[in-house]
Amino acid sequence: MASAPEVLVEFVKACLERGMPRADIGRAIESGGWSPREAKGALDAFADSLLPVPVPRKRVSSSPRDAFVHLLGMAMLYTAAFATGTILFQFVDRWLPAATDDSLGISSGSLRAAAAALLVSLPILGLAHRTIGRDASRDPALRLTPIYRTLAYLTLLITSLVMAGDLIAAVVCFLSGELTVRFILKALIILLLSGGIYLWFSSDVGREERITTTTGTATIPPPPPWRDWLHRIGAAVAIVSMLAALYAAGSPFRQRQLRLDARRIGDLRAIQQNVETYFEREGVMPVTLEALADNPATFLQNTTDPATGQPYRYERIDADTYTLTATFDLPSPPEQEQPTWNRDGFFKHSVGEQSFRLSAPKQPKPSSVP
Repeated sequence: MASAPEVLVEFVKACLERGMPRADIGRAIESGGWSPREAKGALDAFADSLLPVPVPRKRVSSSPRDAFVHLLGMAMLYTAAFATGTILFQFVDRWLPAATDDSLGISSGSLRAAAAALLVSLPILGLAHRTIGRDASRDPALRLTPIYRTLAYLTLLITSLVMAGDLIAAVVCFLSGELTVRFILKALIILLLSGGIYLWFSSDVGREERITTTTGTATIPPPPPWRDWLHRIGAAVAIVSMLAALYAAGSPFRQRQLRLDARRIGDLRAIQQNVETYFEREGVMPVTLEALADNPATFLQNTTDPATGQPYRYERIDADTYTLTATFDLPSPPEQEQPTWNRDGFFKHSVGEQSFRLSAPKQPKPSSVP
């Protein structure tokens, strides 16, 4: 039930007022160069009636509620598509790392952000889709309101440009001899995600051309059978991607333990720096950590474990050697370990209580030459 130009609507109204048959009016419009679709839209603007005057048919309009539901659903669809693509890209990078990659694995932060986006957007998208379907079951014409048609055609434009850009990049890489398996997989991910969205909305706007009106009621043809499968496959891919991202990024409990261990490492490094500063200023090692608080240059803010509240253990061994002891919840992740030349070794630890034997830098001897 496409909208027709206002001039055609006025022409059809004038013809119907003179009692002309609809078939003759349609042929007259087409003879003037208008398309059959435009002729049908102008004729559908008036209902079949036995009255001597044309009866205007009720036009489908968008209420503020319709605009809110459709805009919300479209925004959540874009969010879910981008989050799913991010997760799949991360796994492709993990399975097929490039020689120029500096990272040792996937980005846990990116996975958590994408999984959180899916965790929020999918339920909202499902609720908006259910609301639109319930409204359309009462009045099928509401499925093709002006706001939805505008968003649908805008989405078709965006996905078409994305697919065209994706194919152009693939052709350029092929001509340059740089078409790798990793690039092919990423290009396929973009093509499948944007292509699925394109098929979904193109089936909706295609059904608009086949709308029929009888006795004042708009009847929309049923959707193609593959549309239901497309909906299920898209939802399954998004949910599986979200679960895989949550599994790869680790549980919230483990993330808290990692953050606590990182805090302990930062506290130990701060203690080490202040102990060495005290040694440089005083020439001797401090007896306890409390001795560092007597000087503003060596004041320590954190001397206790952030989770248990137990103080970090400091022991002076000899004139320039000491130990620092802390209890860690997890062994150090491989990506956080430092090279062997790192002096303190805090970044490489096991689970449980760990003691680090440290030495203050040797002070240079005073020169005998005046």
